[in-house]
Amino acid sequence: MWHCLHFDTRAIPLGLAGLPPMPFDLRPVFTDNSYMSSDVFIPSLGNAMPSSVPPPTLETSKQPVNGYQLLVAMLLMPLASALAVAGWTLYALLAKQPLYVLVPLSSGVLLAWPAWYIARRGDTCRLMQWLLLGLALALGGFGMASRPWEFLLVGAGLGLGGAVITTGIAHAKGWMPGRWVSLCVALFLALAAGVGFSLRMAPLVVQAYGWRAAPLSLLIPLFMVMLLLWLFVESPE
Repeated sequence: MWHCLHFDTRAIPLGLAGLPPMPFDLRPVFTDNSYMSSDVFIPSLGNAMPSSVPPPTLETSKQPVNGYQLLVAMLLMPLASALAVAGWTLYALLAKQPLYVLVPLSSGVLLAWPAWYIARRGDTCRLMQWLLLGLALALGGFGMASRPWEFLLVGAGLGLGGAVITTGIAHAKGWMPGRWVSLCVALFLALAAGVGFSLRMAPLVVQAYGWRAAPLSLLIPLFMVMLLLWLFVESPE
């Protein structure tokens, strides 16, 4: 039908035939496919058929939750929180004055808010590793402290445990959004495990090696958690 639109440039007067050709060609678009075989279909402007493949939707394009990362997040992040609480409990048991107990708690509350803000907008795994490294330095200083101001400084450093807890919550929430009940249960178990671990471990270590070895004994599981986080855990997108 469209192949009849062919102009003979020899009949055009005033030398218009010498003009440059048009920058587009309509022949590939308007194609007569009537002479083709019935089992061959060449789509064109007039005989385009709707595709049988449905367009992607939010439900079909949503990626499934990574079960491995979810399992690791539910194991390592509460374990890191338990070690942070164990450091607080050990500091409370070995404190010479009752007022020292409030130092890590107050600093933990102050450090928890900026840690939550950074964890929601950054790499939670890297943040957790840096926080655990700072907590390890505080525990090492706890084992070597001898003056009152050094114990106060150690207590403020142990407040990084609050940042560890909030970072762990942000990481687990990224892998399982909306499951606040599971997060609360995991947090409660982590707090109970940390307190129970210090209450059971501290008297044995203090009786065998002295009180300075008690905070240093927490460094072994702390470095193990840091290594596992570096090897196996990924931050949620």
